[in-house]
Amino acid sequence: MAEFEVSAMNLAAMVRALQPGGLLEPVRAQLKPATAAAIDNPHGSRWHPGDVAVDLWETIVRVHGPERLEAMNLKLTADSFGPVVRPLVMVALALGGRSPATVFSRLGDASKVATRGVEVTWEPDGPSAGRVSFAYGREMPPVVVEYGWRGVMRFGEELTGKIFAFRFEPQSDRRFVFHVSW
Repeated sequence: MAEFEVSAMNLAAMVRALQPGGLLEPVRAQLKPATAAAIDNPHGSRWHPGDVAVDLWETIVRVHGPERLEAMNLKLTADSFGPVVRPLVMVALALGGRSPATVFSRLGDASKVATRGVEVTWEPDGPSAGRVSFAYGREMPPVVVEYGWRGVMRFGEELTGKIFAFRFEPQSDRRFVFHVSW
């Protein structure tokens, strides 16, 4: 599996999502030097190593709690990626029905504007449930995967008008599954 990386667009969106309310500075003060340099100039490279994102996410969780990471990822997905992804998803929903399964089945393709080196798959478990799996080529902290992707998937609630229930299951330090129902 390819190395996990985050796009400059994703990193810049994370920084923007932390700026209101003074949330960025306490996080920035605890980052590794390479991460601080990357967030100071997110567009200095098209892609950044996953270590940068993991350090940022872990620090957000440590400083502000996991719910802040979830809220941040919902906001950045809606504000930064929504304009790019929303038209594609809306076409898919129009063709495939307004089912959240339509959104989850396309999550892997949609996520490629923000990350690469993460394998995202959808397996239905009936008409109103299924499993979204995330596989990384490196060890990942479960709290980062759970709350980061929860925020991203909550954007699907906005697109479909359905409320999701999640059960998170780490299957290893590299593979994670969300059991989703609506």
